[in-house]
Amino acid sequence: MKAKVNIDNTRFIFDTNFSGDPNRDRYGSSRRHVNVVIPTEEQAQQLIEMGLNVKQTKPNPNYTYDEPFVPTFYVPVTVNMDSKWPPQVFWITTTGRKVACNAENIGQLDYIRVKNVNLQANLYENRNNPGQYTLYADILYVEQDADADPYAERYAQYAEPAPEVPF
Repeated sequence: MKAKVNIDNTRFIFDTNFSGDPNRDRYGSSRRHVNVVIPTEEQAQQLIEMGLNVKQTKPNPNYTYDEPFVPTFYVPVTVNMDSKWPPQVFWITTTGRKVACNAENIGQLDYIRVKNVNLQANLYENRNNPGQYTLYADILYVEQDADADPYAERYAQYAEPAPEVPF
C-alpha cells in the first residue's frame, strides 16, 4: 500500500497549473501541478523527515518588512489527470455545490479565488534518488472564495441547480 500524506485547511502559494499550460509555468512545463502551503512548522518537519523536498519562502531583499519575516513552508504536488488512476479533484463553488473535475474542466481552477484546500496525496519515491519522495494528488478539495464577491449571496438563488443524478 502506498503511503498517504494529508494536508488539511491550507491554501496554494504561487500560480497553480491545473491546466498543464506551459505558459502558466515559470519553466514552460506542461506538467499539471500546484504548490501547497504546509500549515505548521511541525508538519513541515515531519514531511522533511519522510524525505520530501519541503521548500520555504525567502525574504524579498527589495522589500522592507514591518514585522520580522516568517517563512512559509510549501511542497510541490503533481496533479496527474492522465494517469490510469487520476486523482479525485472537487471544486466547491461559492454556492456550496461540489463539482467533480476531470482533465477537460480542471483548468478552471487556475482562475478562481481559493478560500481553502484539503489534500490527500500519495508519496512516490524518486527512482533516480532513492530516499527522496514527491507527492501526487489523490483526493483534492478546492473551496472557492465567495468573500471576494460582495454579490454572491444576493444572487445565489439564481445559481443553476445541480444536475439530476440517475441513481
